[in-house]
Amino acid sequence: MISGNTIDLLPVISDDRNFVKEKLSKFPVPIQKIIFSEYRKKPTRRDANLFLLEIEERISGKLSVKPKNLKLNYNEDSLRELANNRAEICSRYVNANPQRNVNETFEYLTNYAKEYGVSVNVNERKEANIKRLCDPIWWLRKLRKSQVRNVETIHQLLNQISRTKQIYSSDWVVKKRRFQNLRHERSMSSTFLTNELGQTFSLKQLSDKSISNPKIRKAELMVRTRGFEECAKVEGHKALFLTLTCPSKYHSAFSKSGDPNPKWAGHTPLEAQNYLNNIWQRIRAKLDREGIRIYGFRVAEPNHDGTPHWHLLIFVNVNESKALVEIFHHYALLEDPEEKGAKEHRLTVTKIDPTKGSATGYIAKYISKNIDGSDLEEGFYGENPIVAAERVNAWAACWGIRQFQQLGGPSVSVWREARRLKDKPLNINDNVNVTLHNITGSAVNSNWRDFVNVMGGVFVKRKDQAARALYKFEVDYDTGEISQRYFDEEPIRKLKGFTVGKEEVITRNLKWKKEAFQRKDSFNLEFYQ
Repeated sequence: MISGNTIDLLPVISDDRNFVKEKLSKFPVPIQKIIFSEYRKKPTRRDANLFLLEIEERISGKLSVKPKNLKLNYNEDSLRELANNRAEICSRYVNANPQRNVNETFEYLTNYAKEYGVSVNVNERKEANIKRLCDPIWWLRKLRKSQVRNVETIHQLLNQISRTKQIYSSDWVVKKRRFQNLRHERSMSSTFLTNELGQTFSLKQLSDKSISNPKIRKAELMVRTRGFEECAKVEGHKALFLTLTCPSKYHSAFSKSGDPNPKWAGHTPLEAQNYLNNIWQRIRAKLDREGIRIYGFRVAEPNHDGTPHWHLLIFVNVNESKALVEIFHHYALLEDPEEKGAKEHRLTVTKIDPTKGSATGYIAKYISKNIDGSDLEEGFYGENPIVAAERVNAWAACWGIRQFQQLGGPSVSVWREARRLKDKPLNINDNVNVTLHNITGSAVNSNWRDFVNVMGGVFVKRKDQAARALYKFEVDYDTGEISQRYFDEEPIRKLKGFTVGKEEVITRNLKWKKEAFQRKDSFNLEFYQ
């Protein structure tokens, strides 16, 4: 079953109707409507049919899946059926000849998967990847990702992602993300865990108390940003707000008119993000060579057409700020340096004057925009900030883009684990009591500045921090078995707390048992239409 039927083709003459239906039916209905609208504008029957062939070739050249295997109009139930079918075919191939060479089996199955836009991580063991390719759940996840990225790529090729049409991401992907969140929430709400104290909670209840909750995530980011700013004031460090953007060839549409950018080279938002990551890696390497230490935050967000750009709030020694800006400028202009506006727009730098506003205030609106849109009157382009946040979230999920990243500073994992110790008694040696007390106290009281100081300061290296995250093997004490990852059977290390010196501070000592199976729901096709 697919999501909805092919659009009404009555305006097409009967001799061409099957041809048009065959060309359009592989796409979701919204894309069918866009293409068909252009089809009907052509002056002659010949021009219209040639247009369909040309647009199909243009689209096919950019997608990760062969045209004959396009399943872009499949709903969730159909994707599940397809995933089961693909996994069964792979399993049959493996079981048909168990003595077959592993390399031969791996090559055959990976080539088969590529035909459906599915790839495997070549850094994983081949035996583990073969097991993945025979697993329907693995296939389902991969097919979902392939579908949304290919559909969004088509929307870009048709110039549908812009401030004048569908800002940041397409309506189709936004609905898909909304549906995914609903499915995830219903699954968590119907799955219960009971600990050894007899306490039972749904996964949803536990998730709402964690960093997965947008309100908690937003509050934590603001606390850490403010804490870094307080550290900078004490140390006399300079605050800079920098914005890195991509060359013109990564942008599909003009920001004012929404018209297609003739310089666009067909790059997806993910390819643009990879460009920015590459530039950033080179900048960091150069800063390290020059001995320039920094700390702060990075926010990745989309332009109106989905092309990412980065905002960086960076704190640095005053006498090193000029060199830092020069390094940023150099690497930001390595690619297409002579294009119009490159020197003015590729990198913008704002020196934050503490007498006119706080550094935290500069980045606060970007944190809010990319999480829930609250506390904002309108978006950058005048859009509703709540709606904008949903569309940005869909954009980040579609392309797998990490929106927030801390630069420098101490371990956030230790901070979060220490916050779990509120009202909990500790058994620990006296020689680390003071350090532990300070770490726990600053974390529980949401004082990032004090936490940074007790951990070793803003420039402390990971190996020199006062506390480090503690990972241990997951052991079933009833059987003595060590938990293993399903596909490669590697022992699992899980976060259990942190260490202070040689002492272990366990923050996760409860054992949880699943009490109810996850409910399988049937979903409404309207989410895909």
